[in-house]
Amino acid sequence: MLDIAPHSGGVRVKAETDRRNIYRQIRHGIANGTYPSGSRLPTERELALRFRAARNTVRKVMERLASEGLIVRQVGRGTFVAGNMPAEAPAEEEFTLAELLEARLLFEPYLPQLAVERATDADLAQIGSCLEAMRHADSWEEFKERKYALHLAIARATHNRFIISIFEQIVTSRRRAGWSRPGGHPGPLAAIRLAAWRENSEIVEALRARDAAAAQEAIRNYLLRILAASNSI
Repeated sequence: MLDIAPHSGGVRVKAETDRRNIYRQIRHGIANGTYPSGSRLPTERELALRFRAARNTVRKVMERLASEGLIVRQVGRGTFVAGNMPAEAPAEEEFTLAELLEARLLFEPYLPQLAVERATDADLAQIGSCLEAMRHADSWEEFKERKYALHLAIARATHNRFIISIFEQIVTSRRRAGWSRPGGHPGPLAAIRLAAWRENSEIVEALRARDAAAAQEAIRNYLLRILAASNSI
């Protein structure tokens, strides 16, 4: 079971559900002409009442729609439909970071059991290379790419094609979402990169020592910390 308090978890799940529902309905309304080009959208307060959602949840939806170029927010005037939907806009919302982290917590801490048994010296060398590459990433996107590459390398060390396929889908989903996270990036890249390197170093060292239990605990603690951070935003 995940170490998440029932009350806080319920609030978070409702917020995620509300966010997806509001996003889909407004986006669909723009696509089918319910909200034609140039029309003014309801206020955040009106939308919050209509969907029985928190104002902050509505605000995040509007920020996403604005970032996708679907709406324009004008101070003192309101929020308006920007025009035709961009061709590149996704038809469906990507899985949220919280959803993917919850799924990862269900299986990823158990990967070391197979990795310790099956990893070759080449697998361990690749895992170490990914760790160092993450440490020297120069941008947020590069950091995220290399961090996920590290965990994909751990999955590949299991030599289980189904497990590898699952993790590749997770990476693809995060890449399509532009490595975004609720509330934006939480702080300076250097500090985040160093903290992630230290936490992931514990995982890598445990794998090198063929200590499945230590690697399992390190992965679990790492994912729980990220999930807690994403929920606090």
